[in-house]
This record gives sequence, structure tokens and C-alpha cells, in this order.
Amino acid sequence: MDKISFHLEKQVARFINPLKNNKLDSQEIEVRYDPLLGHQSVLNRDLKDKASILFPDTDKDYLLEVVKESEAHCFLCSGRWKDTTPRYPDELIPGGRLIKGEVVLFPNLFPLFEYHPVVMLGEKHYRDLNDFSASLLADALTVCLEFIERCFRNDPSAKYFTINANYLFPAGSSVVHPHLQIIGGPVPVTHQKDLIERSSSYHESNGSVYWNDLIEKEKKIGRRWIGELKGGCLITSFSPIGQNEVQIIWPSKRHFLEWDDGDVKFAAVGISNVLNVYHSMNFSTFNFSIFSGSLDGSDDSFRCMMRIITRQNVVPNHRTDDYYFQKLLRDEIILVPPEKLAEKIRVALAKSLK
Repeated sequence: MDKISFHLEKQVARFINPLKNNKLDSQEIEVRYDPLLGHQSVLNRDLKDKASILFPDTDKDYLLEVVKESEAHCFLCSGRWKDTTPRYPDELIPGGRLIKGEVVLFPNLFPLFEYHPVVMLGEKHYRDLNDFSASLLADALTVCLEFIERCFRNDPSAKYFTINANYLFPAGSSVVHPHLQIIGGPVPVTHQKDLIERSSSYHESNGSVYWNDLIEKEKKIGRRWIGELKGGCLITSFSPIGQNEVQIIWPSKRHFLEWDDGDVKFAAVGISNVLNVYHSMNFSTFNFSIFSGSLDGSDDSFRCMMRIITRQNVVPNHRTDDYYFQKLLRDEIILVPPEKLAEKIRVALAKSLK
């Protein structure tokens, strides 16, 4: 019996369709279940006809207008961050901020966790999704890891960290300027907790690591397998929790303190390529979160992993892509089948590595 099962159930909805000359219409629905957490995603291939309503193309003129208006008073632009951003105490970070190239880390003025810094992603106020270079992302992740190591060394109770991104306001950002955010403290965030606990249960039941088993199975199946770089691999999610979800997995790294330069490079190249493909699909916004196990190394069942998704495009009076179905029912709608998304990113990744 397989340890990991990609289970789906098929349903058929039948109704008289006025868009098809009032004939009886049958639409097949797939309900997919995540093999670790059990959450559901729903795929109706006929929804592709509604995609332009759910995800209208980015209004580029409007976006450029927002960019121009916000840049004039952006607290990060033109070196203003030197005077406008807060600093950490010197005992945590000498000088109060971490700086690498064009990347700057500083405290969030309104933190949600004990450790909640912001990481400015370069000096440019706005970037298309194909303008997040691997080198810029590598600098940002290097700074994130240095901050996390300093926090844990200074406060061993701060064992749980995530590295996150909201890009543009439909994805939840309050500023246009690209940035990351770190969340850290003595307890994991809810989804991190679920991932860790389910990974532990899987390990106890099967005597193996879920994430390594998942990699082997997805590689064998191939349809959602994107590729493997030194450090880890990329797949699309069988049952995504957001639109166009890609997972990046570090099969030998339990937590952030085990990362080395190769892991950072792998993450940066992977993220940059995924964002390039999102751009080619006419998306303008995204979220991602990178999850770590406990920094004390007490858990052998979890592996660092990342989820990256697209969000609603920038248009005037945009509608949210997160409503009762996702927020309250906790199910997700699939518009692009994960297997098709994997094909797109697989091709892009192969080209970038030539």
C-alpha cells in the first residue's frame, strides 16, 4: 500500500444551460485532497471560460498610475529608509539594520509576532514579476537567514520562523515597493504548526519523512514534477491552497539554520523562475511563504518547504480572490490544472539553466 495517496473524487453537475441553447449541460468536477493535510481543492475545467472574470488582465495604465503616485511619498525610495525606518537594539543587530547590496532589513513598525522585520527588496519602487533576479532574491534570503540566526542565538525560545512575501495590494501589501517579511517567535503560525504536526504523525506511522517520500513519488509520476536543482526540487501542488501554487522543497534541511549558500541559490533561482512564468501568464501579484521546522533541531520529520501562489491582478476596484469558499470553507478553486502549470515552469527552468 502506498504511503502517499493522491486521492480525488469526481462529481457531475447537471442543469439546463442558457449559454448552450437551453440544452442539458453536464460539467465534471474534481475534488482533490492534499495527501498530508487533507484540505480540498476543486477543479471544474469549464471554469476556464470564467477565468477572465475571476482574474481579469492587469490594467497596466492603472498600475503605472498607482506606481507613479505612490513612489513620490514612498518611505523606502531615494534612500528615505535611512531616516524613516526603525532599528533593532544594538545587542541584536549592531547598527540596528542588516544591509546587503540593495537589500535592507529593519523592524516592522506594527509587528504581529515577537520578531517581525521587513526586508526591502532593492531600490526600485516597482518591479514586473520578471524583474525579480536570482541575485537580488539571494541577497534578501541571506539577510533573512542572518537575522533568524541572530534571533535564535540571542533568544533560544524563538524557535519558529517563516519568510514571507506580499506583492502589491491585491496580495495584501500596504506598500508598492517590493519587500519580504519574517515572522518568528516561540510558537509556530497555524499552517506551520499543521505541517509540522502532520509530518510528525506521518513519520511515526510510516518510519520515513513525508517530504522525501512526496518528492520520490512526484518525480516518478512526472506530471507535477518541475525539476531538481542542487539543494532541492520544485513541484506543483496536487491540491493547492492558492492559485497556481508551486511548492519548493529542501529534502535534507530540517530548519533554516541548516541552510548554506547552495540552499539560498536554489531558492533564489527557483523563485525567480516561477515569477517569470507567472509574468508570462499575465499575473502581476503573488504571495509566498517559506516554512522551517524548529530551530533547535528536535524534529527529524519536517523539511523546509515553500508555497508560492498568484493573487488577483491589479485593476481598479479589484475583487478579492479569497472569499467564503477559501476563507471560511477552507477549500480552493483550481483554474489552471497543476499538471499544466508544471509543464510551463519546467520549460522555463530548463531554459534558464542552459
